[in-house]
Amino acid sequence: MPSVQRKDIDNTSALVTVTVTKDDLQPKISAELKRIRNKAAIKGFRPGQAPVEHIKRMYGSSVFGEVLGEALSEQLTNYLRESKLDVLGQPLPSENQQRYSFKVDQIEDEYAVEYEVGFVPAFDVQGLGKDQMYERLTVSNLDELAQQDLEYARKRMGKRTEPENDIVESDMVKIAAHELDGDQAKAGGWETTVSFLVNSVTDEGLKKEILSKKKGDTLRFNARLLESGHDEEKYRKFILNIPADDDRTVGDWFEGVIESVSRLEPADLDEEFFNGYFGGGVSTPEEAIEQLKTRIRGFYDVRSNALLMREFQTRLLDLNRFDLPDTFLKRWLQYNNESLRPEQIEAEYPAFAENLRWSLLRDRLKERFGIEVSDEDLRAEYAARVRNYFQADIPDHIITSSIERLMQDEKDVSETARQLETDKIFEAIRVEISITDKAVHSDELHRILDEITKKAQQEQEADASLRETIE
Repeated sequence: MPSVQRKDIDNTSALVTVTVTKDDLQPKISAELKRIRNKAAIKGFRPGQAPVEHIKRMYGSSVFGEVLGEALSEQLTNYLRESKLDVLGQPLPSENQQRYSFKVDQIEDEYAVEYEVGFVPAFDVQGLGKDQMYERLTVSNLDELAQQDLEYARKRMGKRTEPENDIVESDMVKIAAHELDGDQAKAGGWETTVSFLVNSVTDEGLKKEILSKKKGDTLRFNARLLESGHDEEKYRKFILNIPADDDRTVGDWFEGVIESVSRLEPADLDEEFFNGYFGGGVSTPEEAIEQLKTRIRGFYDVRSNALLMREFQTRLLDLNRFDLPDTFLKRWLQYNNESLRPEQIEAEYPAFAENLRWSLLRDRLKERFGIEVSDEDLRAEYAARVRNYFQADIPDHIITSSIERLMQDEKDVSETARQLETDKIFEAIRVEISITDKAVHSDELHRILDEITKKAQQEQEADASLRETIE
């Protein structure tokens, strides 16, 4: 009879020895050789008539190896399932493994194969309770942001005019200019039409002079001061409009007549604007502000919740520092990808271990809260994506067909399911702990988001090779 024995190395790894006997193997090997004899097409013999010894010589060793492997695997799998160990990776043959020959005519009385197994020790999730206090960031300048968005909307829905009597900073100015040589037009000099936004002029003296002009006036100017941040190539291409294959030398001073002034006049706060931009439901500036505040609040809620989830993750990891089978996992990573260098594994392993801890914590949280993502959940999420994409009422059959097409992408479905899991875990944790809102300026919130995003990217890159190995 086969047997399994376990010897713990520590609280995260063990040596499991699986033993199978000759009596276990002999009938299975004989049955498999008989099956091969009956079906194999062997030159010189009719099917089923090849001598048994000939079949043994040809297939004996491979059949023996397969039968032994299957018997060992079955016993090990059954043991791990019954022992309810939270196994990581897959069991590996121990480094001190005894060697056996697979001679079908010399089957030994028993075969004992030793496996190293890594597992997670039992633990209860710490850090869930009303004594756990968190701050959730919100924006303090919601009114200011809504007003800015309203002004942006008015400009977006506004109309362009061409004023003739003045110039303001938001205007676009077009000048028919020619290159100067001192105070005079340069003979054979470069002529071009220069267009620029007044508020992009870097020199305050030049900007002040432009603001004192109007359509039809003459302006003398240094073209390099019209916009900032241009290297020589961009300056020649976008300011002076010189073709790339033209290597002539062109000076910086130009003079020309202001041909036109283009101004975007913001839309009036009237019915046409409200219906055009908001699509109904808004008829006053106050209602417009309130709807914009709702949109902005929704925008920042998503980001605030992401920051809060990040804080959940960080604190839960700090409070649940359960052991991992580090030595086993490093060996397992090397076993699965021989191209990984030992020093590379050592460098990336800390980040890999932290990601693994969070994955295990996620599983415990899912189990604790009974979280599942159903097919209905997935379809609802994809339906929402389709509606958001079209930004309009569309027939149900279009939504259904779009969902079916999107769900053909197994990778995207898997990623979507994981995100829905995260959302459900987040909502479940929120019920368990205590949260207070803290209002900060939107600039500060964006600064924090940028820092967290950059840190998250670095963390994702820290164990990229090891994660690629297991994926």
